[in-house]
Amino acid sequence: MIVQVTQNGVDWDEHHFDYSYYSVHRAFPRSGPSDGKGGVITVTGEGFKPAAGPKCRMNGTESTPLSVTHDTIKCSIPPAEGGKDYYGNVDFAITPNGASWYPFDGGFQYYEQPSVEDIDPKMGPSDGTGIINFYGDNFRADYPLAELGCKVGTAKGRAQYVNERQVKCIVENMPLPAEDQDALPASVSLNSYSYTIPTEKTMFRPYGIR
Repeated sequence: MIVQVTQNGVDWDEHHFDYSYYSVHRAFPRSGPSDGKGGVITVTGEGFKPAAGPKCRMNGTESTPLSVTHDTIKCSIPPAEGGKDYYGNVDFAITPNGASWYPFDGGFQYYEQPSVEDIDPKMGPSDGTGIINFYGDNFRADYPLAELGCKVGTAKGRAQYVNERQVKCIVENMPLPAEDQDALPASVSLNSYSYTIPTEKTMFRPYGIR
């Protein structure tokens, strides 16, 4: 966008200053494992430019984005300074132009990544509202940025916190594997993004009619 200035409404400045606009919409996820293995934070908006010098800032430490497009800025999730079992909130902000910072209200919430020991049942209908119980440790939903999620294979569902040892999951539409195919990995997440690693005990087999 070209900006010109006039002091009398008639004679316009001929310097033709370039002005770039941007807007920040949201960031996801807003929480993640304190071990730094939660993936990346994707900030969405418009008007972002790699040449403008965008930066990310977490807990006061600035970093260069992993990637920048016209509508996304991807920031890394560094390990928490307090270690992999740290639980706490830190500031999070970005600057699309390298000068003006946009702080996100509530910052970023670190938590210890939960572990899943078993699921029950291990078989259920591929369509419907059957409940899958996840049993493990470090489940929690006691912070404002909690956004529990679960998935079976690539199908994502709704997760409900029961206690620190149990989460209930409902996946309404799951892919139906063939008889000669393996069961599908089931996992859970406290931020609907950084999912637990499936094991042999967390495999689920949907059934249905082809």
